[in-house]
Amino acid sequence: MNISWYGQRCVRIECREGSVLADPFDPKDTGLRGPVINDDLVLLSAYDQPAALLERIGEGPFLVRGPGEYERKGIAVRGIPAFQDSQSGRELGLATIYRVTAEDVTVCCLGALGQDKLTDEQLEDIGDPDILVIPPGTQSALDAKALAAVVTAIEPKVVLALGSYDAFIKQLGLAPQKTDTYRIQKKSLPVDQTVLVVLTS
Repeated sequence: MNISWYGQRCVRIECREGSVLADPFDPKDTGLRGPVINDDLVLLSAYDQPAALLERIGEGPFLVRGPGEYERKGIAVRGIPAFQDSQSGRELGLATIYRVTAEDVTVCCLGALGQDKLTDEQLEDIGDPDILVIPPGTQSALDAKALAAVVTAIEPKVVLALGSYDAFIKQLGLAPQKTDTYRIQKKSLPVDQTVLVVLTS
């Protein structure tokens, strides 16, 4: 399995079964190049999206925009309901946390999550992911302390931080490894420890 970052909250998970693109963006809105979208599944963690982005995604990929159980080409996806803010969505609206399972590896993407504390039900639905993808500091609705507390509650084997979110890294207290593409197999996952990997775009 390979995981790459394209800026903002956008990551691509490539596996034997196919590929998953989480949170693509419209390059015209960001000034970033962004990936070509030809994936099997596209996941959007914030429901409200500009029409230009939805048009860019097109009808080729299987588009997932909210909670539920999904499957495509042997890739299993679970969408877990959440909020983009700590006011039960009243400020910024609904979000979806995604749990993706392929090659017997589970990746959890926090995406647009803005709750400063996860509920017991959310933690149960997230389970024990192998890899937890953390949005970059400029894209996270959570401050570094709250985000570190979420990571501690989930207890993943690998924390995959998008970009050098220095305040978060300091809160987490782990020495980061840096790479432009994270490559992992089930047998290579850490045991009895949490590893911090910083992805560069």
